[in-house]
Amino acid sequence: MQNKNSEEHKIPAESTESPENSNFIPRYLDASQLTFTRSPVGTAQLEISDEVCHLRVIVRRLMPLSNPDKYISLAADEDAEIGILKNPTDLAPESLKILNDELDKRYFTPTIKKIFRVKEQFGIHEWEVQTERGRVTFMVRGLNQNIKQVPPARLFVTDVRGNRYDIPDYRELDAKSFHQIQRHL
Repeated sequence: MQNKNSEEHKIPAESTESPENSNFIPRYLDASQLTFTRSPVGTAQLEISDEVCHLRVIVRRLMPLSNPDKYISLAADEDAEIGILKNPTDLAPESLKILNDELDKRYFTPTIKKIFRVKEQFGIHEWEVQTERGRVTFMVRGLNQNIKQVPPARLFVTDVRGNRYDIPDYRELDAKSFHQIQRHL
């Protein structure tokens, strides 16, 4: 069900209310009706059985920290929500793999294992760290806005490019790394 000349191919179905309408009710999608595939250029596509095929789908976690494996928002673009998938594990294995690949791309967050140094100059902090993917140097502007603490001791650091880094428990870092965190927070 793919129409190469348009973003989506619609089959008549019940209309849904827009988010602008105060009576908006989220649409929960049935995993058994969903099929994810890859387009020739590699984007994720979503077919909802007997209804529509979206040629490009965007996935977001609605609860990325507290419940990352449930309640996934599916959208046709950044602002047009298709619906919410409550439990992705109910998808067929091929579809689940594509969905998880898309989530991994969107929420790529290296884990910081060690902090070599944090150097501040003119309000910009340069971090040199070791992640599970190797040694990285990145810049952070405005520590108060770009370091989020999730109790009791988890930190998310966002660099000037929008990349996020995770420190699952800063209390478990080595003494030098812990000192770097304490000095700059």
